[in-house]
Amino acid sequence: MPREVSPLIVKYGYRTLAILILLTVFSTFLLVEYFLSGEKNTFLLALSIIFYPLTIILFVAFRLTVVDRIHKKYFQNETLLNKSGKVLKGSSVGSKGSANISNEDWSFICDSTTKEGDTVEVVGILDDNITLKVKKIG
Repeated sequence: MPREVSPLIVKYGYRTLAILILLTVFSTFLLVEYFLSGEKNTFLLALSIIFYPLTIILFVAFRLTVVDRIHKKYFQNETLLNKSGKVLKGSSVGSKGSANISNEDWSFICDSTTKEGDTVEVVGILDDNITLKVKKIG
C-alpha cells in the first residue's frame, strides 16, 4: 500500500521545506531571545524582522520556480491520456484515490466507486496537474 504524501511535500520537496522551517525557527529564536534578554538588543529584533518576510518570499519563490519548471520540462499531459492502470487505494464518487499508471503513482478522481485492484483509464487531467480524472473499466 503506498504511503500518503502531504500535498505540501509534493509541491515543495523535503529539502526546500527543511530550509524554510529552519529559517522560521531561527527567526523565532531571534525574536524570543530579544524579548527574554535583559538588554534590548535591537540587532536581534531587526534580524528576526528581516528573516520572517524572507521566509515568506522564499516560500512563494520556490513554488513559482521549482515546481513549474519541473512540470514544464518533464511532464506532458497528453502522454497519460487513454492510459490504463490499477487502483492502489479505492475511493468513493468524487473523492481522491490513488492508482499506478505508467509505473507511477497518481491521485485520481473517478465518477464511480473504485476499490483496490480495479482497472481505470485516464480521461483527463485536473488543473493542479497532479490529479487525474479517470473512468472505471474493470
